[in-house]
Amino acid sequence: MKNKIMTKSGRLLSVLALLTIFGVSCSSSDESQLQQQKPIPVVTQQADYGQGATMNRYSGNVRSDRSINMSTKVMGRITELDVEEGDFVKKGKVLVRIKDDNLKAQKNQVQAQLIQARAGLKNTETNYNRIKALHEQNSATQKELDDISTKYEMAKAKVQTLESKLQEVEDMLEYTTLTAPFDGYVVSKRFSEGDMAAPGQPIITFEQDNMLKVNITVPESDIALFTLNDTVSVDVKAVGYQNTKGIVTNINQSGNRGSRQFAVEVALPKLDKSSGVKSGMFAEVTIRSARNRTITVPQSAIIERGQLTGLYTLNNESEVVLRWVRLGDYTGSQVEVLSGLGPGEQYIAQVDRPFTEGQKVTVQ
Repeated sequence: MKNKIMTKSGRLLSVLALLTIFGVSCSSSDESQLQQQKPIPVVTQQADYGQGATMNRYSGNVRSDRSINMSTKVMGRITELDVEEGDFVKKGKVLVRIKDDNLKAQKNQVQAQLIQARAGLKNTETNYNRIKALHEQNSATQKELDDISTKYEMAKAKVQTLESKLQEVEDMLEYTTLTAPFDGYVVSKRFSEGDMAAPGQPIITFEQDNMLKVNITVPESDIALFTLNDTVSVDVKAVGYQNTKGIVTNINQSGNRGSRQFAVEVALPKLDKSSGVKSGMFAEVTIRSARNRTITVPQSAIIERGQLTGLYTLNNESEVVLRWVRLGDYTGSQVEVLSGLGPGEQYIAQVDRPFTEGQKVTVQ
């Protein structure tokens, strides 16, 4: 009998304990639900059309502002060419020497002939002045004056001819020694020491140091955006060279008839060697143009989930609604919304915590 009473008492205590735990659990769940239903204060903004900006981007290549093909006017064997591709050379350094023995011999010969001709001219000039004076005194005939005048003109012509020939030989001699016209790099070498140089054939290609530009092509629909001396933004992503100001220095007034593209040159500021920017690198030029009827929102309103971007909007009951949107260009702290958000809609401008769909909020 005693055991039965104890058993009933134990069951009663168990039931009371379960009721107590269930009551506590229900109380905790109710409190949590109440907390979730409590509106959260948020900062909102209303989407509206406004004046926006479009970032127009064009791909191009970095090039030296001055690139020259160094060649010669003379035919001769190359006796000196001790630079290699990639070598840095200071202005005035000898790059190429070509055998010039024949030209030097011609120069000596012309100089000797010129000395002789000048002496003859001086002697003829003396005779001319003497006979001219005698003719004025009626002591020389007209024929004698005419003869000496002819000799005098011929002597002057001979001197002028030899002076021109000497200048030509000296000019040819200058092309037997090619020096660096400015500080720069050897970017191409087509001949070696001992090869035969020919007139007009490039021996090396030389590019100026530090002075670089970007060549881009612009479609006919966008060419009106560019004006000489405009400032644009240049990125060379390979070396982390970004948002650098470039100046539009040339716009080709004739476009390609097939592609309807126009060539535009953008000059870069003088660069240090530490910049890492080199001729031949890929570059991107960006120019901003105004555009009407654009919706922009602060970047603080955007949320990202994987490859998707969105923001939180509010319905008429002040409940959170997640809206996926497609974004456009970034301008400072603002980002353009291309689709997914219309004018007049409210959205949470500062997302500093996660929200759940349908969560109640209050607008601060």
